[in-house]
Amino acid sequence: MTEKGIFVQILVKKIMTTYSVIIPTWNEEETIGDCINSIRTANQETEILLSDGGSWDKTIRIAKELNCKVISSPKGRGIQSNVGASCASGSILLFLHGDTLLPPDAFEIIDKQFEDQSVQIGTFRISFDHNHWLLNFYAWFTQFDFIFSRFGDQCIIVRRRFFDNLGGFPKWKLFEDVDFLRKARRVTKIHSLPAKVKTSARRFLKNGILRQQIQNGWLILLYFLGFGGNRLYLKYEKIEALQQGTSLIVFARYPRQGKVKTRLASTIGNLLAAEFYRICCEHIFAICRKLKPEMTINLFYADSEDAESIRNWQGSDFYLLPQIGDDLGERIKNAFQTIFDRGTEKAIIIGTDVPELSGEIIKQAENALDIHDLVIGPCPDGGYYLLGMKSVNKELFNGVTWSTDRVFEETMKKAKVNKLSVYELPIFADIDTEDELLQWADTNKTHKNQAMIQFVKKLRSPVAEG
Repeated sequence: MTEKGIFVQILVKKIMTTYSVIIPTWNEEETIGDCINSIRTANQETEILLSDGGSWDKTIRIAKELNCKVISSPKGRGIQSNVGASCASGSILLFLHGDTLLPPDAFEIIDKQFEDQSVQIGTFRISFDHNHWLLNFYAWFTQFDFIFSRFGDQCIIVRRRFFDNLGGFPKWKLFEDVDFLRKARRVTKIHSLPAKVKTSARRFLKNGILRQQIQNGWLILLYFLGFGGNRLYLKYEKIEALQQGTSLIVFARYPRQGKVKTRLASTIGNLLAAEFYRICCEHIFAICRKLKPEMTINLFYADSEDAESIRNWQGSDFYLLPQIGDDLGERIKNAFQTIFDRGTEKAIIIGTDVPELSGEIIKQAENALDIHDLVIGPCPDGGYYLLGMKSVNKELFNGVTWSTDRVFEETMKKAKVNKLSVYELPIFADIDTEDELLQWADTNKTHKNQAMIQFVKKLRSPVAEG
């Protein structure tokens, strides 16, 4: 073949070889920007598709600002990866996790490796963004092809035709990568590309490096015993987030003037009402931090625009999740469902505007769930400040006239109809009006919450009245 013919052949091969990077995401705002930028650094022209499973943080906004194509998908990494692949135009697909960075010369290395038409699939080796001998030891093994050393966080690179012939990923939330690579390994060699991606060690650091590795090994063993990825996902979530078996749910808003305590604001003004709400929340948050070693704390925020403000306000102490639903009952029901879907054994929801609420009362509710189906803390105004359960009974929330003085009564009737045993906690007032606040202060002058006592004094001062 002439020199010109060889050049034309190389040029045609280059034109025919196109790449699509598919990133399955769910709330990856902290890492997705760096991930996308690492791809752009390696190749400015590569197609990037974000297959998003319903992120409520800034993940989608960041991706669009960086000119990525965003596709909505049901949640689950296997499903999301397949949806992304179905929209991709490349002849070679890269499946990259949202917390993983490609090396700068990634596509040069892929070009060279995949020049050989017999190469169908490969992965990079791995490195972590945290230096620890055990993580380094684990990373060293990723140059070899074993089921214990090849995972999706190494970036799976696969020819489109081969991917389609294998039927794509299983529709699993976990271990979809292990199963896919296992199927590929039966047909061809999985090549190890001579470069390293850099992935986040956040899960190892959060749970303990050795503990996380033991957990991963245990899940691989269960996979070999026939557990599918969705069953493994439930076990993983239960081990990962709910070690103690109890989750605490807190509904809160950011203390923004005009958005909180509107009934109270009608008499004392938006500024003081927001200040009071902030004091209430911080009282509850302090209680939650003391309970945190024994319970998982989940803070459900009301407005999507509040997520970043609440995170800046409270830091990373709690899991942040959005409230979902058209009314209070639907939002409470969906919050419980979210938490029980993670595998928790007990879940308790509390209000933020109950000064008498304490860690002791919450522990009392947790203990009562050992022998009762339901725990409830009634308020004098006909609502409740606490509700605890061991599974979601949707009938407790359907048909209740929310935000009225009949909520507690109707909930108790529904519990009786559904033959649920109920444990009642002491009656505590939630504070919605100025009269309720002043009445509480008159009967609790030596209360431990000095911030609230000082607030009432300020409220009663001539300056506040003016």
